Amino acid sequence: MAVADQVQRRPPAPRPQSDGRLERERLRMMMLIRRFEERTYQEYTRPGQKIGGFCHLYSGQEAIAVGTAAIFDKSKDYLINGYRCHGHSLALGMSPHAAMAELFGKATGCSHGKGGSMHLFQAEVGNNGGHGIVGGQIPLGVGMAFAQSYKKTGGVTFCFLGDGAVNQGTHNESLNLASLFKLPCIFVVENNGVAMGTQVERASAEIDLAQRGCGYGMPHYNIDGNDVDVVITELGKAKEAAARGEGPTYIVANTYRFRGHSMSDPLKYRTKEEAERAKLRDPIKLYQQRMKDNGWINDEQIEALDHQAAQEIDQATRQADADPFPAPEDRFQEILAEKYPLEK
Repeated sequence: MAVADQVQRRPPAPRPQSDGRLERERLRMMMLIRRFEERTYQEYTRPGQKIGGFCHLYSGQEAIAVGTAAIFDKSKDYLINGYRCHGHSLALGMSPHAAMAELFGKATGCSHGKGGSMHLFQAEVGNNGGHGIVGGQIPLGVGMAFAQSYKKTGGVTFCFLGDGAVNQGTHNESLNLASLFKLPCIFVVENNGVAMGTQVERASAEIDLAQRGCGYGMPHYNIDGNDVDVVITELGKAKEAAARGEGPTYIVANTYRFRGHSMSDPLKYRTKEEAERAKLRDPIKLYQQRMKDNGWINDEQIEALDHQAAQEIDQATRQADADPFPAPEDRFQEILAEKYPLEK
């Protein structure tokens, strides 16, 4: 069954009364992420390409990043990700300028132009970055959760991975260790149904990926990753359980990416009909309609938010283009950080 056709298996909790302000901000951020990704696509593919290296867009998965940010405590929580990391970084507060400058390889980028698309970091807010090795971030996330438990910080680690990472050995080892020590770790599989160009049913003997967590003594379930309210509710429950010392949770957020795996992906493994069905569950459109139904926004206000997002991304792109590249003498800086230097 295609991810676009999967349904949420746990109903969301009733939402409290609201005046719509928080919801408008969440919608604004989802629209900003979409605009950022679409501009990134344009800059990568236009003549005189200014973005190099691998680049993986997040268009279609915005509800997961924004829902996570809604419950994330920047003073003590951690987030670690794979290489599709633009959306989460922006949702946690990275400026579009710092993100775009990093894509352009500029000194003003979040990693000073040395990381590129797959390595957006902002440690001061708990964003421990994107990682280019499939599954490589999972044991690192477990280590962060271990540190939180050992130091009794009260924080929780959100460890994100794609559906393609569940077949890596690091995945199994990490889940076992996290459950064994009841670490405050939330594993979130952003299941867009395709690992590069390979559908889940062609790579996983168990196509219900939530069942991949059943052997590790932790709660494991599917959620609708295209519904930001569901993401907030279900990840919120997992966070509360982790903070109470009940250990990790394994959540599969079923979603759909509108662009290819990377910029070189022609998307030949998808049918036009599948893509059209997926657009009916565009997380931004779904949330816009819900907000209109609740009287929190109208079409004119939606258009204004989109215009504002477009202007912000345009300004960030123009500034990133004008910014300087890292100085040649800095190329070996920030390669290794040693708190305790080795004795001579």
